[in-house]
Amino acid sequence: MKLLIVDDEPVIVRGLLQLIDYAALGYDQVLSATKSSDALHLLRTQKPEALLSDIAMPGLSGLELLRLIRDESIPTQVIFLSGFRSFDYAQEALSLGAKDYLVKPVDTDKLAGDLKEIADRHQQLQTQQRLQRRLENITQPNPVFTAVQTDDRPFSMICFHLTVDQQQSSLSAGLLHFSALSKAESYCMERGCTAFLKDDYLCVLVHGSDEEECRRLAGEISADCSRHVEKALSRPFNAVIYPGLLHRTQDIPEALQYCRQQLSIPHEDQHMDDSLIEKIRGYIARHYGEDLSLEVMSSQFAMNPSYFSAFFHQKTGIKYKDYLTRIRITEAKRLLLKGDLRIYEVSQQVGFTDVRYFSQVFLKATGVLPKDYRNRIR
Repeated sequence: MKLLIVDDEPVIVRGLLQLIDYAALGYDQVLSATKSSDALHLLRTQKPEALLSDIAMPGLSGLELLRLIRDESIPTQVIFLSGFRSFDYAQEALSLGAKDYLVKPVDTDKLAGDLKEIADRHQQLQTQQRLQRRLENITQPNPVFTAVQTDDRPFSMICFHLTVDQQQSSLSAGLLHFSALSKAESYCMERGCTAFLKDDYLCVLVHGSDEEECRRLAGEISADCSRHVEKALSRPFNAVIYPGLLHRTQDIPEALQYCRQQLSIPHEDQHMDDSLIEKIRGYIARHYGEDLSLEVMSSQFAMNPSYFSAFFHQKTGIKYKDYLTRIRITEAKRLLLKGDLRIYEVSQQVGFTDVRYFSQVFLKATGVLPKDYRNRIR
C-alpha cells in the first residue's frame, strides 16, 4: 500500500515521515511532496491508498486536491492536517468525503488509528474482489482448467473431494469451495506447494527432488492440509494421493481423472462400501493389539481421518474408537480368564501401552477392574 504526505513546509514533511512506523500499519511505500502540483501528479500516477495533507497550501489547497480526487475517481482516502481550528474547514472537508480532520500538533495515536482503518478497509475490499473473481469461476458449470505454476522439479498430487449437499445453491457451494481453497493456499504458502481448484476437487501439488522425497512430503502435507481444509468445510471429506510422479503440468488432467475415479468408489457403489467396511473390521480383528489410531487406520485405507471416522460410523452404527475399545475389552476378558498372564501383559497384548489407562477403560466398560473381573469369574 502507498501513502502520500503533502505539506508546503519541508520540515513538517520530514517530521511526518519520521513520526510513525507506517510499515507496521500496512504501508510499504511512503511518498512525499511539498508542492500541490507535484502531489496531484503523484495522485494521478501512483494512486496511493491514503493521502495525509495540509489543508492550506499555495497553489491548490488541500480541499481543491480532494475535489479533484473525487472528480477523477482516484481511490485515495484523505486525512487533513491543519493549524486552524476552523469548524468551516472541517465541515467542508468531511462533506467532501475526507476520512478525518486533525489539528496540529498531531495526535499520533489518532493519526495512526485513522491510517490503520484505511489500510484494513483496503485489505477487506481486496479480499472481497478476490472472492468475487473466484466465485465467478467456481460457479460456472464447467470451470476452466487454468495453467498451474510449477517449478522444474517432479511433483506429487494430493486430491481432496469437497463434497457439498445437493440442496445447497451454487453460490453457497462456491463459498464453501473458496473457503477451502483459501485455507489450502495459506498452508501451501508456508510449505512451498501449490493449490488449485477444479470442480469439486481441491488439488495440492507437492514438489521434491526425487520420487522418494515427493512421496514422503505428500504423506506429511496430506495430513496437515486435511486439518486446515476440514476447518473450512466443517464436514468430513475424502482425499487420495496420486501414486505416480508428475513432471509436467500437462500430466495433471490425467492424474486428476485417476484421483476422481478412486474417490468416487465409496460414494457410488454400495457393494464396494460393504466390502470396504468388512475389510476394515477384518483388519481390526487381526491387529487390535497394535497402534490402530484414527490416523493409522485412515492412512491404511487411503482416507482422510475425518472421512474414515464418518464412514465407519455410518456403516456400523458405532463410533470407530468405541468399536475398537469393544474389541479390545472382549479380547482382554478372554486373556484374563486364561490366568497365566499378568494384568500389564494383558494390557499390552490388547493394544494398551499404559496399564492404568487400560484398567480405567476396562472398569468403565465392565463395571469392575481387571483383577476383580478375573477373581469374580473364578
